Amino acid sequence: MRKGILSTMAVLLVTASLAACGSNNDGNNGAASNNKADNSKETANTSNTQASNNAATNTAADEAIDPFAKFAEPTEVSIGRGIDPNYKFDGTDTAEDNVYTRWLKDKFNIEVKHAWEAAQGPDYQQKVSLAISSNDLPDAMVVNETQLRQMVKAGQLADLNEVYDKYASPELKAVYDSNPGLLDGVTFDGKLYALPETTLPSAPLTWIRKDWLDKLGLQPPKSLQDLENIAKAFIDNKMGGDKTVGIVGTQQGGTLYSTFLNSTDHWYNFSSLFFANDAYPGIWVKDKDGNALYGSTTPETKQALAMMKDWYAKGILDKELGVRKSTAEVVAAGQTGIFFGPWWSAYNNIPDNIKNDPKANWRPYAAPLDAAGKFNSNQATGSSYIVVSKNAKHPEAIVKMTSIHKWGKDEEFNKLTAGKQMTSQEVPLFLILGAGDQLEYAVNSLRKHLKGEMKIEDFDQVNYGWAYEMAKHVDAIKKEPFDSYDIETFDQAADPGFFTHIYAHLNGGSTFVDADINWVRSIATAQTKTMESRWTNLKKMEDETFLKIIMGSEDLSAFDTFVTKWKDQGGDKITEEVNELK
Repeated sequence: MRKGILSTMAVLLVTASLAACGSNNDGNNGAASNNKADNSKETANTSNTQASNNAATNTAADEAIDPFAKFAEPTEVSIGRGIDPNYKFDGTDTAEDNVYTRWLKDKFNIEVKHAWEAAQGPDYQQKVSLAISSNDLPDAMVVNETQLRQMVKAGQLADLNEVYDKYASPELKAVYDSNPGLLDGVTFDGKLYALPETTLPSAPLTWIRKDWLDKLGLQPPKSLQDLENIAKAFIDNKMGGDKTVGIVGTQQGGTLYSTFLNSTDHWYNFSSLFFANDAYPGIWVKDKDGNALYGSTTPETKQALAMMKDWYAKGILDKELGVRKSTAEVVAAGQTGIFFGPWWSAYNNIPDNIKNDPKANWRPYAAPLDAAGKFNSNQATGSSYIVVSKNAKHPEAIVKMTSIHKWGKDEEFNKLTAGKQMTSQEVPLFLILGAGDQLEYAVNSLRKHLKGEMKIEDFDQVNYGWAYEMAKHVDAIKKEPFDSYDIETFDQAADPGFFTHIYAHLNGGSTFVDADINWVRSIATAQTKTMESRWTNLKKMEDETFLKIIMGSEDLSAFDTFVTKWKDQGGDKITEEVNELK
């Protein structure tokens, strides 16, 4: 699953990083930072307690603590770290020693040490699970919900209530306040055991080369039949050359669809084809009587597999499905005109294709619809959480780091990075953080601004800094007609540094915000007790069976055999446990 996960994380992290930088470049935030810096000097000079050895901001209990002040003494934090082995660092930089971690040390006296490293994806998850089971924890690491609950049950985590109240920046607190219930989900018996990410909204849009549609005189798809017809037309007319791929998707090591344990934000998989068949494999849904039912075992999922088997045989689906080394390369090379992905897909691979072909007009559509005309999607699950060991000496440093990576950047940092966006590979303990309605605000505000209905100074710079930052660049990039988001209505050369951001938000963001989505959320969002010992084998059986059915090496009847085995090998017991969660 690693490569599919890596693709997802890369884009998610870039998007979050962009939002982080944007919220720190406006005048108000700069003034606030200056005030905080002045206050921190006074605080450091008046602090005499032992706590001052830990942080320059620690003073008497009744004095405010500056979350962006420098620690008085070097403060070391050990972490477990997920590494992308294919990521290219600048020069001799590494995940542990790079422009960001050096700035963190120089600016804030926080020195990050890696207790261990593992490749992102299954290798990292296995390493985390090993650390939990052996009770050999670094000071902090990023975990999933199942791992979080295991650590809470084992009594391994620090209660962060006090350090969060004291050291979390007002901006971080405002983000969590704008996402109701998020902190409640990581609070057990009144104790705050984690800092959760704020999951970016995501549904699998259908991204299509509209310039190919126009050339063939075709309309954008609504139904599954429309999508099949378009893919066949692209192949028959060799729109991407002799090796045109109809619908590209799951690559080697990837997943066919998102699951309740790993949403992958529907990036380069086939979730859309299942949803349009009213099937929700990989998550737990309610049956007609309100009881828990595993979506991969339903007749609707079998129906979707039958359709995909037929499409694969016809060449509509990528013939190298499941074995192709890189789906992204197919998109970048212009060999395909259709893939499924979230609104932010324009941040990755599409720009590479546009560089090769400036007329490549990638447009997203809230399609395909189901038989009743609904656009379905499961809701993203599988969030990430920063957890802190109860034995950590400086839990306050970890809370400060979470605020710093989004709101602590300054002009010095901007000069050091020379405009390069910091991803999870440079930033330790990276979390996606943003106001709950940040995308909706950015899209609607930019559209109002282009219509002349909202001035730049009217943007909420404090809470939606990235929207404000984009507003300062959008006039140079977006050309009339302002309600069209075809590639020719963007001046790519006018402001290359911001073109992708504006294109992604107005193009993908607008489609997502305007879509009428029928959301289906999984009953279970973490593993139950029986899953801990049985789920790996059950999921392996599911993945192998479904892929073989689609590719034709197994008959459709293999689905019924799978369902029977799944129930007998622990599925029925797991279903009982999930029912208890309702």
